[in-house]
Amino acid sequence: MNIQLVYEELKSASDFELFRLQVAIGKLLEDPSKIAPLKGKIQIGMDTEYFCTERNKSIACTVLQIKRTRVAIKEKDTGKKWAIPFYALNLDDIETPLQSNQQKGITKAELAIGDTVGFIDSRDNQEFFGQVIKLNPKRAVIIIDNTSWTVPYEMLFPVLTSGIDAEKQTLLIAERD
Repeated sequence: MNIQLVYEELKSASDFELFRLQVAIGKLLEDPSKIAPLKGKIQIGMDTEYFCTERNKSIACTVLQIKRTRVAIKEKDTGKKWAIPFYALNLDDIETPLQSNQQKGITKAELAIGDTVGFIDSRDNQEFFGQVIKLNPKRAVIIIDNTSWTVPYEMLFPVLTSGIDAEKQTLLIAERD
């Protein structure tokens, strides 16, 4: 299933249609005939990922315990332990990011806590870059030099970051000379 296409199609749905769809999906997710095959795929000690709705991104985890209706996991990065529904595990390695076909800005669905973004301050046309620390309904909270900014999604743009530490990059340049 192409989640991106479904997401684009749902943008034109009414609030009531979205609500009805949410209820129908909830019933399917809780159906015992769908849960049993999921439980069969999960093993204690298994490394996988789960989708965190609060951070809006996939989080690497390890399965600790399989319960009747939930699975106990431990996040690899933070060490936090959670009991989550079986369906929150991404057992089939499905891509989770969504992109918007909009011309301007980013949607809330495209952002995750920890993403690096930028925006241009309309007062003085200065560019700012920082990390997303919170996703509100209409605005994201961005941390820039220990100061938080609340910025509308339509003003944000994604910033690509490299995996090279600035300090290490300086050392590599110094070694080449």
